[in-house]
Amino acid sequence: MDPNGRFEGWEAVVTGAGGFIGATICRALVAEGAAVRGVEISPVAREVVEATGATFVAGDVTDPAGMRSALTGARAVFHTAAFIHEGAQMDQFVALNVGGTVNLLNRAAEAGVERFVHLSSVVVYGYEDESTQDEDAPLRTVGIPYLDTKSASDRVARRGGAIVIRPGDVYGPGSVPWTVRPLQLAREGRLAIPAPGTARMLPIFVDDLVEAVLLGALKGEPGRAYAAWSGEDVSFRDYFERLLASASDGGRLRVLPAPILQAASALSAAAARARGVAPELGPNALTFVDRRGSVSNERIRRELGWSPLVSLDEGLERIGSWAARRAAGSSP
Repeated sequence: MDPNGRFEGWEAVVTGAGGFIGATICRALVAEGAAVRGVEISPVAREVVEATGATFVAGDVTDPAGMRSALTGARAVFHTAAFIHEGAQMDQFVALNVGGTVNLLNRAAEAGVERFVHLSSVVVYGYEDESTQDEDAPLRTVGIPYLDTKSASDRVARRGGAIVIRPGDVYGPGSVPWTVRPLQLAREGRLAIPAPGTARMLPIFVDDLVEAVLLGALKGEPGRAYAAWSGEDVSFRDYFERLLASASDGGRLRVLPAPILQAASALSAAAARARGVAPELGPNALTFVDRRGSVSNERIRRELGWSPLVSLDEGLERIGSWAARRAAGSSP
């Protein structure tokens, strides 16, 4: 993402700015000339946000007064904040993923914000359909809090005039679900996926996602959704094995019958709750590595002119370099 000034003179607000995706969006917007305010609920995220060149704003996206202040004078909002924690209750997901989106849309309308980009996810298509779906496919509700509330917030955002980007499985150096956590679980001998391991991953390197988000702000049609992923044919088994090889981090991937993994996840979650802590991984985590079908990325290519630039080979090579720097103590 070479800076080319596409956002010169823009004032932009990024929610979830301390997260993996939010911080990368902040950094890209700053590089392209925008004055960026990075909103985060936790003050400890200040260092991460300010390192991107954005101005840190402590705020809760569900707070009307706080978001009214944060959005004053903004031309664009990039909404990435979401509740994703395993083991949490549905009302927590609803409050942030749905309520926060509604509040932000209302405050943006009051402030006269021109462009609202909402980060959704391909999880909204569910995991059971074996076909290749597109943006007009029905969104799913299956009883999984994260999936159901992402579907609900996607609907709310489109009805509120947002441009919605639905990324695939976002990986890259620092990605918790697709880089950091798998490497940690592999070292501990706990990285496992349901047999036979042929479920479909829809990978997108974080830099390619950010370009999709920026193009959405520049060219996207309000109320319209765009799915974004690389289009490469890769299974979760293939991805994790190649990730471990690239990172040279030790550990291994296990492919086990789904009932065994579900029972182990349930036992682990019960043990965590008995200790009074939220489960690190719950039974729902298995769903996210067991996708049956695929999603078309033709609309974003055709209408926004987006195309992925980072292949899976290159993305994993970058992760390998990042992992080597971490091991040497030269990178966080």
